[in-house]
Amino acid sequence: MGANIVCQLNQRGYDVRIFVRPTSNLDALKGCEYEKVVGDITQPGDLRKAVQGCDYVIHSAALTAQVDANFDRFWQVNVEATENLVEISRQFDIKRFIYVSTANCFTPGPLDNPGTEQGGFMPWLVRSHYAYTKFAAQLTVLNEYRTSGFPAIVVAPTFLIGPRDVKPSSGRIVLYALGRRVVFYTPGGKSFADVEKVASAIVNALERGRLGETYLLAGANMPYRDFFQIVAEIEGRKKVYIKIPDFILTAVAGTLTFMGNVTGRKFEFDIMNKRLFTLDNYFCYKKAKYELGYEPTVIRDAVRKSIEWFRQEGML
Repeated sequence: MGANIVCQLNQRGYDVRIFVRPTSNLDALKGCEYEKVVGDITQPGDLRKAVQGCDYVIHSAALTAQVDANFDRFWQVNVEATENLVEISRQFDIKRFIYVSTANCFTPGPLDNPGTEQGGFMPWLVRSHYAYTKFAAQLTVLNEYRTSGFPAIVVAPTFLIGPRDVKPSSGRIVLYALGRRVVFYTPGGKSFADVEKVASAIVNALERGRLGETYLLAGANMPYRDFFQIVAEIEGRKKVYIKIPDFILTAVAGTLTFMGNVTGRKFEFDIMNKRLFTLDNYFCYKKAKYELGYEPTVIRDAVRKSIEWFRQEGML
C-alpha cells in the first residue's frame, strides 16, 4: 500500500518523505522519488524527525502479522505509535492527517446489501490482535478530531489487489491460483479493491473529503470462486474448482486453535480467522466515490496488473 501511495504522490507533484525501519524492503519503491527517514515507529523522537517540516501526514504503517501472538507488540505499534504521531502532527501544525485503517473495523454485508461506514466493529474480532488494535487506533484519531478539531480523515481499504506487493501480502491469493489445475476455495467472499485506485483516493483525501469522516475504499464484491475464475481467464488456463466443506474447515480451525492454546503459538488459521475468511465480506464504496472521487475497481484490470508485476519481478 505505502509504495503505491508514494507513486501517486509523485504523479501529483508532491515532495515525498517516507519513514521506514532499518530493515525495510524498499524494492516496491523502484522508480519512485522520495526522501527517506529511517527509524522506529515506537520512538517519538524518530517520529518527530519524520514529521518535522511536512504539511501532511499519511499514516499507513501497521503490524499486520496474523501469526504473532504478542498482543502488547500490536498495541505498541498500532495504537501507541498512532497516539504519538497524532500528538507530534499537532505540534507541527499538520494541515491534514490521513489515517489508513482497515475495512475490518466495520461490519460487512451480503452482496445485495454490502456494509457501509455506519456498520460498527464486530465484537468477536476483539480476538484479532490486528483488527482490534487498528480499531482502537482509528478511535484515537477520530476522538482527537471530535475533542480538538484535529484535521484527520480515516480511510479504510478492503482487500487489495495490484502491483508493488513485494512480501507478497494480499497478492498471495493471486499467486495461489496461478499455475494450478485444481483450486480449492472456501465459502464466502471479499471486496477486492484495485490498490492503485485506493492509493489515488487516499491522496485525494489530502485536498477533499470532510474532516472527521471515515471512508470505506471498497472494490468488486464477489465470492472466492468467481475471483479465481477471473484469474484463470487472464492466465488462459482451465481449472477444476473444489469447495472445501464447512465441517472440514471447522475441524481444522478447531484443532489449530486447541494447539495454539496449549503451546502458546499463534496459527494463521484458527477459529476466529476461519469465521473471518468464510464471511460474505462485502462493502459499499459510494461515500468515497462521491466525496473523494474514488474510482470503482475493474477487477480484471487489477488482477492483470498484479500478475504482470509479479512476472516482471520474477515472483511467478
